[in-house]
Amino acid sequence: MLPMPAPWRDEAEHWNEDDALPPAKPRWAVAVMMLRDGPDGVEVFLEYQTARSGLGAVTFVGAPLREDDTAPLPWTGPVAARWSQLLDVDDAELAQRLVCGAARVAFERAGVLLASSDGDRAAEVTSGPDGERRRLEVHDGERTLGDVLRRRALDLDTSLLRPLSRWISPTFLHKRLCTQYFAVVLPLGQEPAPLDGVTGWGRWCSPTELMADPASTALGDEIGQPDTVGQRVEDLVLPAVLIMLRKLANLSCTISYVSEKRPSRQFEPVLVDEAGTPMLRVDGLPAPARPVVHSL
Repeated sequence: MLPMPAPWRDEAEHWNEDDALPPAKPRWAVAVMMLRDGPDGVEVFLEYQTARSGLGAVTFVGAPLREDDTAPLPWTGPVAARWSQLLDVDDAELAQRLVCGAARVAFERAGVLLASSDGDRAAEVTSGPDGERRRLEVHDGERTLGDVLRRRALDLDTSLLRPLSRWISPTFLHKRLCTQYFAVVLPLGQEPAPLDGVTGWGRWCSPTELMADPASTALGDEIGQPDTVGQRVEDLVLPAVLIMLRKLANLSCTISYVSEKRPSRQFEPVLVDEAGTPMLRVDGLPAPARPVVHSL
C-alpha cells in the first residue's frame, strides 16, 4: 500500500464509485529523471511544480505533451520505430512525440540539451541570458526545440534517454495523466538548473536522505510554497516518484540504474480503504531491492 499524495486526497475522500461518471481520458505527459553520483550514493534532480501540473508538487523534470512536440527536428540515435518497441506503444508517431517531448522538457525546464553534432557529444552552454531566453521561448511556444537545435547545427541525441515505466493517474481524479518516465545520461559539461519565473525551485537531492526519514517536512519547508510547507516527502510526490526514489536510495552508483535492461511496464494506482483512510494499491510492482550500505 502507498500513502495518498496530498494533491489527490480531497478527490479520493469524496469519491463514490456507485455515483461516479466514466473516468476522464488521461492526457499524455513525460518526466525525465536526471541522475548523478554523489558522495553518499545516487543523486537525482527534483523540481517544484504547482498542483495544476498534475505531476505532483515535487517531481522529476516533467510536463504534459504539447502539439509542437510533433514538429520535425534533426534526430540521431534509435529511430521512432525502435522507440515504439522500447516504449511498448503501437504508434511510432506517438513514440517519437514522447521522446521529443522528453527532450523538450529537459531543455526548457532544466536547461539540459540532449544533442550531438556529427555523432560527437559536446558540451552545450545553455546558461546565461541567451540560454535563459531560448528556454523561455520554448516554454512559451514561441520557438520549438527543433529551432534551437538547427540554430546550433545539432541533432537530438535520443541515445541519451533511457525508458522507464509509464503511470496512469487513478480513475477518481478529474484531471488524469498518462506519464512516460525516462532516465537521462547527462551530456558532459551540462548542469540542470531551474527556469527563472517558471520552476521556482529545483536542486540535486539524495534519495538515501529523503527515504531515511520520509515523514520529515524539511524538503517541503525548504521549498516554502503554501502546498509544500509542513508536508512530508510522501505527500509531496506521486506514487511513481516515491517508488523510484525508494529504488534509487538503494543504489551506490548511477551506471547500474541507467544500464539496467527493463521491460516496458504500465502501472495504475487503485483507491482502497484502509480502516477509513484512503490509500493506493499498485499491482504488478517488482519486489523491493535489498538495501545497499554506503561506505563512509
